[in-house]
Amino acid sequence: MKKKAYRIELFDHEQAILYYPKNLQFPELNSVTFGSYRMEATILPHKTKKQTIAISKSLANQLNVPSIPLKLHLVEHEKNLFIGPIIGIFTAGFTKFPQVPIGNRSYNFSKYFKDYEAIGVLPIVFGIQHIEWEKGTVNGFFYFDSKWQQLTIPLPNVIYDRLPNRKIENLKQMKQLKEKIEKEYKIPWFNPGFFDKLDVYQKLSQSIDVKPLLPDTFPLESKKQFLELIENHHYLYVKPRNGSLGKGIYQIKVIKGRFFVRFRELEKTRLLKFPSVQSLWKYLLSKITISDYIIQRGIPLWKLGESVADFRIHTNKDKHGKWRVSAIAGKVAGLGSATTHLIAGGEVKSLDEIFPVEQERKEQLQKLKTAAILLSEHLEKKMDGILCEIGFDLGMDENGKLWMFEANSKPGRSIFSHPKLKNIEQLSRNYVLEYGIYLANDVIIRPEKYFHDFVLQ
Repeated sequence: MKKKAYRIELFDHEQAILYYPKNLQFPELNSVTFGSYRMEATILPHKTKKQTIAISKSLANQLNVPSIPLKLHLVEHEKNLFIGPIIGIFTAGFTKFPQVPIGNRSYNFSKYFKDYEAIGVLPIVFGIQHIEWEKGTVNGFFYFDSKWQQLTIPLPNVIYDRLPNRKIENLKQMKQLKEKIEKEYKIPWFNPGFFDKLDVYQKLSQSIDVKPLLPDTFPLESKKQFLELIENHHYLYVKPRNGSLGKGIYQIKVIKGRFFVRFRELEKTRLLKFPSVQSLWKYLLSKITISDYIIQRGIPLWKLGESVADFRIHTNKDKHGKWRVSAIAGKVAGLGSATTHLIAGGEVKSLDEIFPVEQERKEQLQKLKTAAILLSEHLEKKMDGILCEIGFDLGMDENGKLWMFEANSKPGRSIFSHPKLKNIEQLSRNYVLEYGIYLANDVIIRPEKYFHDFVLQ
């Protein structure tokens, strides 16, 4: 899409006509595309210096252009003028209540619409039940003037995956939908899938540039392996491969021949002591299914005061398709907690609270940014699908070395509860829409890059 977005205006005319700013100097055009709809039309530059996209109501009705405030981009390709993009935000968990169509997540979804005109996109939130395949439309949700409304528009140019959990993502109908969207409609689906911790480790560890950032991580397979790791490291974490929010994590330390396990249960942090590694292993078997877990070397973390601290870093693709750090915050562990997660009593702190000395803060900020961008670029190369955002948990050990503990394809937003980070939250959402513009444009010009079965005409 062109860099500038232009306001859409409708005018009365029985014929399919579109006028565009004459400074754009397009070649001869014979059709207009809006989302998945394409119509033949008379397409001409404005006779004046008017900086709008003027669409006859006849053409607007054929294209299903909604009568709402819109500023959109233009791109010309093979005598076809693309107006957009429409960015579909795909999720599940819709309610029957129009005021809160996505339940208690409605407010968070509404934030994607805050700057939609300034960015130059049409976002639409929808689920599998809102697609009308015969018509090629979605009857999705749009947020404007402090309220939700439903719009019927063409299938989007690109789709941003915001499914809430793995269970829904793995449903047969969801997988079939994604396959149909990508294969039959050639619509790119970005940020798909939740990461598997072991899969992330195994793929990243193939890179000599990234491997030094990764603590040793293994599938939890047998008692023999567990005994060997305990003996070698004396400090381990047992984590669910597909867990989130710190749930189900066991911290294990060996101190003076005793085995201590710290974990969270029934909203409380518990600390148990075992006389032998065999008794510890027996206890773990009673609590977990080992095939669902990994075991990761524990890293003695740097401390802020008496509490260990680590860092949550959000990275996003920008309007140029490049990785950028959109947010960084410190997380300080709660008293006696095995992790720094807020649910376990952790506390979010801004970097100037973590590093009050300006020079040190600048140095640490640069280290964290460099590591996060490096990880993002390598993870994008290794993982399936089109990534646009990642949340990393990075720690710094007592010697100042950085380590990556986790990567999340659908990062939580708890760090934005901090007063100094509230404004940054919107930036990360806007990056998603800006990347959607880049992706929509790239697919128009280079569809074979995204769809290997695409045949050039």
